[in-house]
Amino acid sequence: MTISMLLRTFFEIILFVAVIWCIFHEDRLAAFEKRILCNIKRRRLKVVRPTPAHKQPVSF
Repeated sequence: MTISMLLRTFFEIILFVAVIWCIFHEDRLAAFEKRILCNIKRRRLKVVRPTPAHKQPVSF
């Protein structure tokens, strides 16, 4: 058995176990996905700070 076949078999077993686990713990998986998406969205947001009063442009 070569290393590539061994790695492929290992990852197939891991994938099968993950699918079975997700069937029984779907609520945990959904919460994890939501947390990941919220973190990604939070990184995209930028904080807009108002300019200080002494640096605001003067309007006439």
